[in-house]
This record gives sequence, structure tokens and C-alpha cells, in this order.
Amino acid sequence: MCHLLASLYLLETTDLDAVWWVPVHRHAFAKDRNLACWDHRLAMCEAVAADHPRIRVEPIERTLGARSYTVDTVAALRGRHPGVSFSWVIGTDLLPELPRWHRWSELRDLLRFIVLGRGAPIDPAALPEGGEFVLRDFHLPDISSSAVRRARRAGEPVDALVPSAVRAYLAEHPDLYA
Repeated sequence: MCHLLASLYLLETTDLDAVWWVPVHRHAFAKDRNLACWDHRLAMCEAVAADHPRIRVEPIERTLGARSYTVDTVAALRGRHPGVSFSWVIGTDLLPELPRWHRWSELRDLLRFIVLGRGAPIDPAALPEGGEFVLRDFHLPDISSSAVRRARRAGEPVDALVPSAVRAYLAEHPDLYA
């Protein structure tokens, strides 16, 4: 739900022409153990994006192999889509991690980062050195895939946690997140 809310907000309040969702194939920080199968995550993204013409799903990470590093994804996107100017949307929860991202000093010069509130309010002092950051005072609800998994395991409804297209997908795949 947060990805959709953030995307709609940014499409309505910024200069972005579109928001591209790039599902991670294999997480660089070894968070894979909690990820649903890539094919399911891609299908759910596509189901949601089908109702929103300015949201595009880009499955490029599937072709990159190994671990997903943002700098490699951006290079591949630029190679496949020359002439497109990319920004990277992140939540404030990721700010402390940025300096540890693979080839951070290179990445920060390639992108404009749009930072949305997630959890704590945005503290400009928390921004890493260098790079271009656009701070948006828009705080996302505390909804995560972990919360969806917990609710599904407990047999609780997820109506307030996921878009209707994801609810429909989960109904078709009852073992997903169970």
C-alpha cells in the first residue's frame, strides 16, 4: 500500500512524469529470507500498476543476476532507456544505510533522491554527505510486507494493508504470505 500511496502522492505533487517500480531480485543486504518469490512480487506490482497508467513496472533486476545493487540497476536502466532522467525514491528509514550502499560515492552523483517520511520525521542532519536530496514532508503509514505476513498468518484481514489488486492476487494464491 505504501508504494502506491507514495507513487500517487509524488505524481500529483512533483515534476515526475511517471513512477517506475523496480522490484528487487536479490537484496544486497541479504534480506531475501523474508521476500516472497520474485515472480509473485512482480505479478502483484503489475496488478496494481494496471490501474494506474503513470506507474510502470520495470523488471530489469531479473536480468542482472547476483545481488541487486542500486548503482548497477541505475546503469542498466540508463543503458536501456537513454534520455530518461531517473530519481530514486526512498523512505527516511533508509537514510542511515545509504553510505553503506555499494559504490555509494558513485551512486550519489548519478541520481536525485526523493526522501519521504517513514517512521521518524525527516531530519536534514541525517542526510549523507554529497548527492542531491529532495525532502518531502509526507509520512507513510506504518505498513510493511512483514505486517501483511503477520496478518495473513493470524488469519486477519489485510484490507487496510494492501491495494485491492493485491488482495485479489492473495485470494488466488492463499499460501502466499501464509
